[in-house]
Amino acid sequence: MNRMRLITIISAILAVLLIVDGAYMVATKYNGGETQALKLPDGWIVIISAGILVVVSIIAFVLSTRPQPSAAAPTSTETTTPAVQSEGEPEVQA
Repeated sequence: MNRMRLITIISAILAVLLIVDGAYMVATKYNGGETQALKLPDGWIVIISAGILVVVSIIAFVLSTRPQPSAAAPTSTETTTPAVQSEGEPEVQA
């Protein structure tokens, strides 16, 4: 499985769990203490964190669907210059 696709799945699952936890905290008016500088309830901080994780999940999904470039283009050891025929020599075809 593609590594970016694995990151997408894991971050999407964590985002859903954080959204559910944040919604529960907002619904029950849980407030463990105002320790952050924004003075928001803890449930909203968890929901904002889940939103950031959703953005990361979307970016990882977009990056996982892009076609991957090949490692290196094959190089030819033969030259592709046309054969030069000098005057008087018969043309040889291979």
